[in-house]
Amino acid sequence: MSDNLDEYFTLEMAYNILLKEYQISSLQDIPYDTYQRLAITIGNLKAKEYDILGKKIVHKIIENLSIISNLLLQIRIEKILLGNINSNLEIGYSKMTDEEKFIVDGEIQSKRKRKEITTLITNGQSKILEKITDTIKQKKLLIMFVKPMEQFVGVDMYKYGPFSVDDVANLPFENALSLVNNKIAIEIAPIFD
Repeated sequence: MSDNLDEYFTLEMAYNILLKEYQISSLQDIPYDTYQRLAITIGNLKAKEYDILGKKIVHKIIENLSIISNLLLQIRIEKILLGNINSNLEIGYSKMTDEEKFIVDGEIQSKRKRKEITTLITNGQSKILEKITDTIKQKKLLIMFVKPMEQFVGVDMYKYGPFSVDDVANLPFENALSLVNNKIAIEIAPIFD
């Protein structure tokens, strides 16, 4: 934890950034490290010891900083995505924080994939579509079992298991997703692809 006061955000500073973003329809310039500084502030507040009254006050400050952070991120991402719905999503990129770029990157990739698939279909390129579907069928997901599971045959026709609690397996995506949705396992997904 850092004690550098330049890294901290006061409630007033965070609120003023949120208010400006809310009041103006275009994406605003905010400090590139806004979310990092908010996280540092919240982390430092949580790490310190307080008396009973101090705990109540700090809890409310943390709660308000968290609400402001979530609202700020939500408003900015909506502006970015809605403002660029008919473009390539790269307008305003220089005004985005790295955290926002991380979120929007998935949307950019998704839009490109939709366009690629549509083009392949309309150009009658079934062989390339077949290659794409083969690739997705080979996708795997790393999961950890939270309940025991008997041996089963995966969508790829290979046998998997049996599995015990806390076992980790890299399974075909479709099978792994079913196990996660049925609360038999949890996803162990890397944040970065």
